[in-house]
Amino acid sequence: MNLYIEPSGRRIEPFDDAPGDVHVQNRPLREWQDEFFSPGGFTRVETITPPCLVVPDTLFTTPGALWAFVKGADHRDAVLVLKTSIHGRTTTPVQPDVELLEGIGWRFSRIRFVTGKGETPVDVVVDPDEKILELPVPNHYVGTDKIELAFPRHPLMTLHHWVHILWANQVAGSIELRATPTWRFVLRGLWAALRAGSLNKWRVLAKMNTIGRGCDIHPTAIIEGCVIGDGVSVGPFARVMFSRVADRAAIMAGAQVEACTLGEGSLVSQATTIRLCVLYPYAVASQYLMQQCVLGRKAVTTGGAFSMDLNFDGPIRVPLDGRLHSSNTQFLGSAFGHGCRIGTGHWLASGRMVPNGVFVIRDPDQVIARIPKDLPVDRPVMLSRGGLVALSLGTPVPPGPPPPSASIAEAPPEGEREAE
Repeated sequence: MNLYIEPSGRRIEPFDDAPGDVHVQNRPLREWQDEFFSPGGFTRVETITPPCLVVPDTLFTTPGALWAFVKGADHRDAVLVLKTSIHGRTTTPVQPDVELLEGIGWRFSRIRFVTGKGETPVDVVVDPDEKILELPVPNHYVGTDKIELAFPRHPLMTLHHWVHILWANQVAGSIELRATPTWRFVLRGLWAALRAGSLNKWRVLAKMNTIGRGCDIHPTAIIEGCVIGDGVSVGPFARVMFSRVADRAAIMAGAQVEACTLGEGSLVSQATTIRLCVLYPYAVASQYLMQQCVLGRKAVTTGGAFSMDLNFDGPIRVPLDGRLHSSNTQFLGSAFGHGCRIGTGHWLASGRMVPNGVFVIRDPDQVIARIPKDLPVDRPVMLSRGGLVALSLGTPVPPGPPPPSASIAEAPPEGEREAE
């Protein structure tokens, strides 16, 4: 079957990466595409050569999903429709050229089968074949009693935005999990229980890791259901769960890493917790808590800063192509570009992007830089314009401009308009 990968011209912000360079579980997207398409019975062509399957270079899926589409097309011109599903609901937001068909699914107009007959294309529905895990949550927290997590056998999505990097890394694990035969999974679980000498799920999970060579893992560290590369170090009392950690990454004492992808040489600092995050190679995560964030290559975040990740009032909106789009989730962090550095003392609103190479520092007036020798010891002193002064001698700071009327979580980036 001929396969034509159509260039999108897309650059993924804030990283300015082409889609093929986006990392999914520490591998460029183009490697996933080569692995899925070449042995999957598809022959790459340089132009649309009917009969031909045409897909965008932003596509992340499995050969099974594409063959289901081709068979459903049955030698007719066709457009792929992803069946209504939890997977589709959580990954289709912020994807251009995707149209919701009520009660049916989402039409991906860039994924099509071309016969060369010039016929009106038919819609072919593809089922991601998902299993659902329900997790209870307090209703007053995010307005629902449960969170539904999808584990599709055949996920299908296109990557246009940094939020898609998060979601693709999460569903990539589902591909491996669902591809494992049930009998093999059961045997592995029984062997893990035997080695653990227990049926306690946490003790069993601790025996279901894949750990590379030359690792330095402290005996008090807890690792559960992970894939660990070569030369990885894990400090005392750290916990790593359901994560993929690349070679030479370091997780320091007391850190927690949950459902994350850590790139080569990346670092999670002492007592830092990261959850559902993606760290590119040599990124440094040092904020005390980071959730649903993407850190680019050699990006550095420091302690004392915080990335907001929850909007109580509704879905967080993110910019793409000059418009704000709903992410369809109230839980989302931010993206930090390659080589950016985030100093201490900052609160970053959810759904934001820090450009490549930017160095963010605290206002110097809010940092104690001058400490006079004659400060009084009988009354408090205060920070004023970068120096310490006696409280009674402090010069009032003139009021600044009034805050904008829009809330910080909803303020649209400059030059952007609302998506209709």
